[in-house]
Amino acid sequence: MSMLLLMTNAEAAKTLSLVAWVVTFFIVLNIGVFLYTVIRNKIAEKKNPSESGTNPAVNHALLNYSEENNAPGVFQKAKDTTPKWSLGLTDLSNPERAFSASGKGEYLVGRKAQNDICIPDDGYVSGVHCKFEKENDTVYVTDMESSNGTKVNGTKIKEKTALAENDIVRIGKVEYKVTF
Repeated sequence: MSMLLLMTNAEAAKTLSLVAWVVTFFIVLNIGVFLYTVIRNKIAEKKNPSESGTNPAVNHALLNYSEENNAPGVFQKAKDTTPKWSLGLTDLSNPERAFSASGKGEYLVGRKAQNDICIPDDGYVSGVHCKFEKENDTVYVTDMESSNGTKVNGTKIKEKTALAENDIVRIGKVEYKVTF
């Protein structure tokens, strides 16, 4: 510190600038070494999953291990076995107002934008109101503990309820004809 006091302002500024560059260099170097280590470990895990410190049996379950048409020890990405289907909700009192979703196994319906079907203009619809899902060729609706409940053909549901094509589901204040 006393050395800095003996320096002129210009010399002190140069010294502090040099120190800042050295500190920045070592920070960047440490980040680079960290990233290199993480990437190297990920590559090593991919080459030999049994030595990655995880239980190979768990890896088999998580990755949907299959020896069928593959050499033993070859892992495959888990296949999505959820049946894909399409859902349509048509407002009974205003048929031009309709919602649809497709390509998934289940659909969340509610007022929030992250739902598969978003109904933003009905204040009686909860953020996540209900869920539609398909199991063994049957479509079900489940109320997601919504504030105002979900009704199927006029009856308030309390558990997962099977639907038939063209059933009427009340979500919020509106009744919708359900197609799938």
